[in-house]
Amino acid sequence: MRKLVIPLVASTLLALFATSAGAHAAPPTAPRSDPGAPAHGGFTVTPTADPYLMAFHTCALGIGAQCGSPMNHLIRLGSSPDGRSWTQLPGWQPHTGSVPDVFRRGDTAYVIGAGLSRVNMKTGQVTASSFTVKNAQGAGAMPRDASFAGQLPDGRLVLVYVPSMQAIDPNSPTRSILLATEDKDSDGSSFTYVGDAITISTASLPVPGDATDPDIYWNGNRWVLLVSLGGNTIAYTSANLLGPYEANTQTIVSRDDGGVPSAVLSTDNSTVFTYINTGGRDNASIRLGTSVAPPSLISSWTVVIPASQFGTASAESPGVSLNTTGIACGAGCGATQASATVTAKAGKPGSKCTKAGAQGTYKGATLTCRMKKGKLVWSA
Repeated sequence: MRKLVIPLVASTLLALFATSAGAHAAPPTAPRSDPGAPAHGGFTVTPTADPYLMAFHTCALGIGAQCGSPMNHLIRLGSSPDGRSWTQLPGWQPHTGSVPDVFRRGDTAYVIGAGLSRVNMKTGQVTASSFTVKNAQGAGAMPRDASFAGQLPDGRLVLVYVPSMQAIDPNSPTRSILLATEDKDSDGSSFTYVGDAITISTASLPVPGDATDPDIYWNGNRWVLLVSLGGNTIAYTSANLLGPYEANTQTIVSRDDGGVPSAVLSTDNSTVFTYINTGGRDNASIRLGTSVAPPSLISSWTVVIPASQFGTASAESPGVSLNTTGIACGAGCGATQASATVTAKAGKPGSKCTKAGAQGTYKGATLTCRMKKGKLVWSA
């Protein structure tokens, strides 16, 4: 999110750049075999009061096609006073990771893309922990392109992502965008699948490309789901953070101008800042396009984070967020949906329900209303 907070919440790369090569001289961690494992031993940054945060990754010069490997990406975190000019947080240590995102809740900015980093926005202390997403059965979901979508009214964080490559049938006529909610007392480190944001018919796509790199933000009126299709970006909208996102609202936001989107509503609620990346492996940059609600095709894009700012081959995969405290973690943050006390009744598993995320009991079991194959149904 990728973020914004309002009645149901709001909403990846902490894009920032140094003004000289020396500003990013901190040594990265070694290549990591487990992308959910802690990524560093901790460090300290200078906190910022800038209203916007961005996480993003870069790749070093001189390794050519190897920039296609996440093992060669470094996560960075930056801030901006206006959404247009970005600087790296002083003291930030780039570390191995890819396709990052950031979201602030209370005094903590959560950065994903290589385990979880928690940035204390008062003291500047950065700590690392593991990061996991589980499927409905409690097994590891191996999410791809995970991004913060926003918050529920009780303060819990919501994640949007696409399934692992192993879970996708390349011959399927549909592609699913998935949602997960924060687990009990995990402080942003553990999430569980809660339903599908949307099931996209590939035949309905206006441009070629596989559906990847989802991002959700609040545009002042509705929740907007951005999806990357190669060098293009499309959008869907919903009245609810947890969807369903409506197929008939599909809109092209970027046509051949770039993908891997992230967007945020400006602090004065007047403008949507949408970020994409464009260019080849050795010249990728992050670009900004502005618009107003509802989503529409953006024809003018401006480079705001060039790779040259860091002396790198690329600056890409933006994840943007407001640097505001959001919704405090309340009682709901202290219990998973499954463990909370539930008194409403649910239909039998597989039967129709009406509100994603709602819970009820059926023969003593707690069920949750989830999106399955384009329909809301009761599910364990």
